[in-house]
Amino acid sequence: MTEIPDAVPLDRRRDRIVALVKSCGFMAVEELARRFNVSVQTIRADLRDLQEQGRVFRRHGLAGPAPDPDNSAYEKREVWNRTGKQAIAAKIAELIPEGCTIAIGTGTTAELAAQYLSSHRNLTVLTNNLHVVMTLQNAPNVTLRLAGGTVRTRDLDIIGADSADFFASMRADFGIVSVGGMSDDGDLLDFNMDEVRARRALVSCCDHAILMVDEKKMGRKALCRDGHASDFQTVLLNTAPGDALQRALVKARSQIVVVS
Repeated sequence: MTEIPDAVPLDRRRDRIVALVKSCGFMAVEELARRFNVSVQTIRADLRDLQEQGRVFRRHGLAGPAPDPDNSAYEKREVWNRTGKQAIAAKIAELIPEGCTIAIGTGTTAELAAQYLSSHRNLTVLTNNLHVVMTLQNAPNVTLRLAGGTVRTRDLDIIGADSADFFASMRADFGIVSVGGMSDDGDLLDFNMDEVRARRALVSCCDHAILMVDEKKMGRKALCRDGHASDFQTVLLNTAPGDALQRALVKARSQIVVVS
C-alpha cells in the first residue's frame, strides 16, 4: 500500500487506520506514523481513541484489527470443523480411564467429549457446562456435579466467579478444556475474563489437564490472553503444531497428540 504524503483530517485518518489494519493485520505504531505522515504521539492518540471505540486492538507497540466483541453463537460453532472436533473428542475417551473424576469445561468440543465418555463406568463429572449435563443425564454410570450460579443463556454455561469457586472447592483426576483461540506460538485466548477465570480454576483443580484445540482455533483472535498451551500435560490437536508451538511444548514436556 502506498504512503500518504500529506496529513489528512483526523476522522478520515482514523477510518483509514482501521481499514489498513483490517487489511494488513498487526502493524507497528512507527510504521503507521510514517504512512500517515504524522508523529508517533499522534498515532498513539488515534489508536487509544479507536481502541476505546472498539475499532482496533493495541498490543506492545502494535495495532491490529479489533477482535469480535463476543464469541459466535453456540449453534454456529457446533458445525465449525465438526469432523476435527469429533476426532479430538474420540481421543479424549481413549485417554480418560473409567472410575475417575473429570472436570469438563465449556464449549462445543467439550460437549462432544461428553458424548464419547457416556459409556464410561463409574465416572464422576464436574462441570459448568449445561450441554455436558444434558448429554450425560441418562448415562447410567456417571455422577454429575454442576456448578451453581448465573447461567449464560446463550451458551448454556456458568462462568466467572461462581464456576471458579465451584472448581476451587473440588479435586479431579483429569480436566479437559478448550479455548476461544490460540496464537501460533501457543498463547491461550478467550473472549472475556469470566471465561478465563472459569478455565483457570478448572485447570487448577485437576491432576492432569488436557487442552483441546481444533484447527479453527489456531490463529483465531480473541480479546483476553491468559496462559499457554505448555501449561497442560496433554495437548490434543487435529493439525500439526507450528514450529514455535512445537518447541514450547517439547520444552515443557507436554504430551502432543495430533488426531485426524
